[in-house]
Amino acid sequence: AAGIKWFSDAFHFLNIGLGSRYIALLSLWVELERMHGWQTTRINLPKSHRPLEFDTWIRYGRYGKAIVIPLTRLKNFAEEFCAWWAFLQPNWRTFGEDKRPLPIIQFEDDWKSLDYFGVNGWFSLLAGIKWWGESLKQADDSGWNEELREWEFIIEDMAKMLDGLISYKKTHATSSN
Repeated sequence: AAGIKWFSDAFHFLNIGLGSRYIALLSLWVELERMHGWQTTRINLPKSHRPLEFDTWIRYGRYGKAIVIPLTRLKNFAEEFCAWWAFLQPNWRTFGEDKRPLPIIQFEDDWKSLDYFGVNGWFSLLAGIKWWGESLKQADDSGWNEELREWEFIIEDMAKMLDGLISYKKTHATSSN
């Protein structure tokens, strides 16, 4: 029951209208958590390169204080979030000169760096994407097109990697039986 409670709260928190790409990523996250029986763990994603907003979010119990990324901070938050996402990638992942992840040609077998579930796993990544998207929704002019494209790029990249992780876990679970 505790597993379902945390997941219900987390899903309610994340389930907002930020477009079809966001909803597709959210759906993959639901599948990952379902695979783990809605359980949580104390093991958390590495903090290195993580934006400071996450410290506040966690300190206030995740739901006790709304995190709002002001437009004046959005560019820095996006850069920090992307650096954290890059840091979390498996060793086999390649990056371009701009430090963005390159398109995935073939998945490999080492997924440890992204294999985190529960309240301290992918939920945190999706929370950051949510804050970023909510901030973009407040922007009332086209001066934020670059940040919007970057947000969409990261969502697509996260979805591909999460789908790859889920596929790996399904194959691994099937082959180990």
